[in-house]
Amino acid sequence: MGEGALPPAGSVIGAGKSTVCDECPRTRNVKTIKQFVRVQDVKTIDPQICLLEQGIPCNGPATRDGCGSLCPKAGAQCIGCYGPAEGVIDYGARLITAFSSVIDSNDPVEIDHILDGIPDPVGQFYRFNLAKSILRAAKSAWNQE
Repeated sequence: MGEGALPPAGSVIGAGKSTVCDECPRTRNVKTIKQFVRVQDVKTIDPQICLLEQGIPCNGPATRDGCGSLCPKAGAQCIGCYGPAEGVIDYGARLITAFSSVIDSNDPVEIDHILDGIPDPVGQFYRFNLAKSILRAAKSAWNQE
């Protein structure tokens, strides 16, 4: 008893290799965001449509799957507790890209205004992994091969 081999260093246990969005049954590709809102400020959340595409900041696009998308299924945004999905070098950068992709505008001023609606961008994008971000890293951090 208690003599089993440990998994190799760096192993991920209990999580998948893709993203929470890949597990989520909500429909994506609406891409009509004109503002981001806090989930508690939404009167009615459509149970069929992606939370991010309803303007609710959801970290599913960059978060490792394996949870069964429990939070989004319950109408709560993913906060990223499983960490970055496999292959994601900078979690926050991946989320900024995902959030920007659902905005329905080509006007830089309007896009800035919409993104300003995210109340705490650093907390949203780097809640669990600011220390591993490449925000202030040397160029050598960009070449992670």
